[in-house]
Amino acid sequence: MPAVAVAAPRVPDAATPSSASASLSPQAAALSADPNTAAERFWTPERIAAAKPADRGVTLDQVRRTAQTSLLGKVSVGGQAPSSAAAGKVTTLAGGTGTSWPRRHDWVSMTNGKVLYEDNGLWHCSGVVVTTEARNTVFTAGHCVHGGKGGGWHDRNWTFIPDYYYNDRPAGTWTARQLWALNGWINDSNNSYDIGAAVMHPRNGQKLMDVTGSQGIRINGPSTPSVWHFGFPLNSPFDGEDLINCDGPTSLRFGFFGDLKMACTMQGGASGGAWLADFNQNWGYTVSVNSYHVGDDLTQIYGPYFGDGAKNLYDTVRNLG
Repeated sequence: MPAVAVAAPRVPDAATPSSASASLSPQAAALSADPNTAAERFWTPERIAAAKPADRGVTLDQVRRTAQTSLLGKVSVGGQAPSSAAAGKVTTLAGGTGTSWPRRHDWVSMTNGKVLYEDNGLWHCSGVVVTTEARNTVFTAGHCVHGGKGGGWHDRNWTFIPDYYYNDRPAGTWTARQLWALNGWINDSNNSYDIGAAVMHPRNGQKLMDVTGSQGIRINGPSTPSVWHFGFPLNSPFDGEDLINCDGPTSLRFGFFGDLKMACTMQGGASGGAWLADFNQNWGYTVSVNSYHVGDDLTQIYGPYFGDGAKNLYDTVRNLG
């Protein structure tokens, strides 16, 4: 009897995105028929204060000696200003010490926000609105949407609050309807693919980007850009209630390849916050997101270079209405 050839199951490419639908928990859904109103009522100051940072301290052995490649061509998409955002210059540089962003309701504050979700507890990350045709897209860290190898989707009560400041929510509370992450993160917890995206529900008939504006995105850009980056860290002395920034040069994790790193004292809770290159004090190009720190060193923060995986993710979500 002839042997029967059985095709091996296809292993998803690390740079390919996968998705899951996001939903409200029964407890949150009972608070309102509108998902954004339900999330606003669910995420009380008490629950926000109880949310733990989705911190990613990794050992040297866990740091991958791989990086996203840059084979799929460049993508550079500029940001769009919210109509209500005030312009201005911040003249004092933060450097590697996390510093409170000094303005409220401006382009920076409106486009950066606090991320919250429920998954066997309450959790806290950061995120940024990026320019897409769909006008409803938040980029964040992959571990803020999925638990990585052996884990599952963080698909309950996933919420983004732009311009957040001590429970002041002038731009509203927004819930996700769909979450995306790269298979390199989902299947292997590969730091180089620790990038996620959320497609948000409209609110009061408006798309998120129409209210907040957006930051640009740059893929396959310079390997070691100087950046400003942002987040809502919970590590001391920060309390997660205020937008914090650092700025400075970046370097590559292993000198010539690997993830980006820079000096910055913000860590847990800042995961998913934007690294903005060519930043003009209002907008820049998102070139990475806060991902992890190594061991006990809380003076350096690392983020994945936006290469082939970031391009695939962006191209997948950019038109999802």
